[in-house]
Amino acid sequence: MKSLVLASVTLAAALACTAAPVRAEQIPQGVLVYYGSADFVGVPPSGVTVGPLSSAGACEHALDTAIANAVQNHGHTVESISPCTPRWSFKGGLPLMDAAPYTLLVDGDSPRESLEVARLLLAEVRNARETYRAAEYEAVLTRIHAITDPLRKRDRPKK
Repeated sequence: MKSLVLASVTLAAALACTAAPVRAEQIPQGVLVYYGSADFVGVPPSGVTVGPLSSAGACEHALDTAIANAVQNHGHTVESISPCTPRWSFKGGLPLMDAAPYTLLVDGDSPRESLEVARLLLAEVRNARETYRAAEYEAVLTRIHAITDPLRKRDRPKK
């Protein structure tokens, strides 16, 4: 019985480590931030969410690190990934990751193979971002938002 309780506590701690969101930065409200996530095969289902992060590169690195940790240290097999996508930061909790614009199915027979497939898919997304100059587009959106942000007037010092 004692070993069953110890195994249950160990499993719960491992799942808590893989399911906890990674928040590496304090992000001001009203700016473009990035979130990414991955789901793993298992009962109960588990996953990781990274963000908010201030750049796509930082988010991609955090997502890759979180996926590698779950596979290499906890033996999880990646089921699907939602690559890092930009969202506007506002007060409140994490946005629902079900609202991610797309999710990519990772088809791997083993944890190691699923990690390799996930990394290949994330590299393809990164290449698409570079090819279509997504970072430049998002920078323009941020500048437009800064000009039109209705909260800016409240933040300005009164003359």
